[in-house]
Amino acid sequence: MLIYSTAVVHKPSKPGHPSAPMIPSLDPKITDLYITATTPTSLTLAATMNITNPTKYSAVVPYIDILLLVNGTTLGHATAYNVSVVPGLNTNVDIVAIWEPAAAEGEHSRAVGRELLSQYISGYNTSLTLQPHHLSIPALPLISRTLSTFTFELPTPRLGPPAPPPPPRDPDFPDDGEDEDDDSPKFITDATMHLFTSTAQFTLHSPLQHSSLLITHLNATAHYRPEPDAESNEVGSILYEPFPPMIVAPGESRSPRLPVTWDLGGVGYKAVRRALGGTLKLEARAIVGVGIGRWRERVWFVGRGVGVGVRL
Repeated sequence: MLIYSTAVVHKPSKPGHPSAPMIPSLDPKITDLYITATTPTSLTLAATMNITNPTKYSAVVPYIDILLLVNGTTLGHATAYNVSVVPGLNTNVDIVAIWEPAAAEGEHSRAVGRELLSQYISGYNTSLTLQPHHLSIPALPLISRTLSTFTFELPTPRLGPPAPPPPPRDPDFPDDGEDEDDDSPKFITDATMHLFTSTAQFTLHSPLQHSSLLITHLNATAHYRPEPDAESNEVGSILYEPFPPMIVAPGESRSPRLPVTWDLGGVGYKAVRRALGGTLKLEARAIVGVGIGRWRERVWFVGRGVGVGVRL
């Protein structure tokens, strides 16, 4: 049976500093992002950000470094050079970010980072906490210590092309109130199952604008009207170890046909056969090996209400 975490990363109740107040008026937004370098455990990203200076003061900051956290756990840091800040909206602020959870707290940080990425590709609303530290501005230690008592939230950027609007709710797939945000992009938006060849093909929406995503491993199951402890509703499973890895290009793409092992005795497969020539809604659950350049990770994915066409 496929086992994965489903705990949602919420806004931290205790940001990096125990008494750190939030600063929502900065309203940070990432407008573009490039992955410039990778290692097996880290990503280096060049990003462009818009921020709002709520004060009446201007400043030129030659160097500033800020921690990236989730629920008080450090996942990386972001650095900016020669930043000129004016009152009000400041656009096109260039930053360099290092995503390297394992460097902070080892396996614990990596697990938190893995959870964030899993929720991100599953369409949950996620965010990072940005917090200065006592060496954020090395030339101004007093200001750095003062800034380190503040944090602010950065919604995880949706940088891919907008996904198509969600299909109407299926009466056989009721909303339990705990589903992911329907307005958020989904990694898998629809699929086609071919009964005669026992294969499935998926429409994928990459969250990356400028880099290809690699799929190195896929262990997935599809369920019809899933219930937590029900086994009879399984439609089929996919265990796929592509070599070389499957490439997911930026934007929308179609996967190759992947081999499906049907659960022939289950009510889920019977529902698929009844839908031959039409469509039905399924839930997809998967453990996915992903990669960008040299970086590798395994994440979980949940897709609720995926529209599936059934063909002979």
